[in-house]
Amino acid sequence: MFTLDLRQAFREAGCPICRLRAKMDGRHLYNLLYENVTDGTTRMHIARSKGLCQEHAWELQAIEQEHWGNGLGVGIIYEDLASHVVGTLSAYLAANPEPRAARQARLRERLERSGFIRQWLGRRLLRPSPADSLLESLAAVEPCRVCELIGGLVEIKVGWLVEELADPEFLALYAASDGLCLPHLRRALALARDEEAVRWLAEVALNRLAPLAADAAEYVRKIDWSNRHEPKHPWEQVSWVRAVAFFSGEARAERKADVYELRRTALAEYHTRSKDMRPSCEGVYDTHCPGASWPDGMESSGALSRAGGRAAGRDRPCPG
Repeated sequence: MFTLDLRQAFREAGCPICRLRAKMDGRHLYNLLYENVTDGTTRMHIARSKGLCQEHAWELQAIEQEHWGNGLGVGIIYEDLASHVVGTLSAYLAANPEPRAARQARLRERLERSGFIRQWLGRRLLRPSPADSLLESLAAVEPCRVCELIGGLVEIKVGWLVEELADPEFLALYAASDGLCLPHLRRALALARDEEAVRWLAEVALNRLAPLAADAAEYVRKIDWSNRHEPKHPWEQVSWVRAVAFFSGEARAERKADVYELRRTALAEYHTRSKDMRPSCEGVYDTHCPGASWPDGMESSGALSRAGGRAAGRDRPCPG
């Protein structure tokens, strides 16, 4: 029962663990948007990690756009994060006016050009990096929450796969699959408790990689001008793509065109907008700074409390 999803993944194309990981990622991110946008514990972890990692952040954006056609959940999460970072940057700039920073830079430069004693004094009395305090405030203190949770589940799946290799039926299913990618093969080998399991893992990997290497060699050879008339088999023409999959893991499923179109539009809009929003000492978006103002439609904080449970009205079933 615990290995049913593994057995099903063996019948799919590509690394079975990569396939399961993609499904688990999708389900977790969907549930985050459907149920946990306003959950305090979830938001605490996201705040401590300064958002999700690059991969999972864009996956979250795509899932919300595809299933709900808007960005309410992502907007609530990242508006809150943005307001905290705005506050951090504003506080730093208020505490470190430009004249003081310029004086420190000039003094540091003069000391570093002087003798050993003055260089030592410069390193002791002046900060080695002027950004130290700001870097500390902006640093993530936890890893991406989704990476952490899904990584633990993937480890369990790999462990089950290795343990079940002793079952002849399970081994036959695994041997007939496309095998593991190299990152998951390494993890499986590390979890193997006996030489027999190691040998089975190595044999299946070799049986998949040797033909791939031969096809890649033929692909490269037949591109040569002198061999251009030789027949090119379809599997040879895509062998270089599968080689990438073996060494780096399976690529994520392609997104719909409208997901990429929205991303391109957002990039272009904010590229244009940034030209009209040059930084200045009075342009810091901090409601605590006298004379500061926010762009139209933008507020300093509190989206979570204002939104309340708006995300709770979502009623589409989870696809996973």
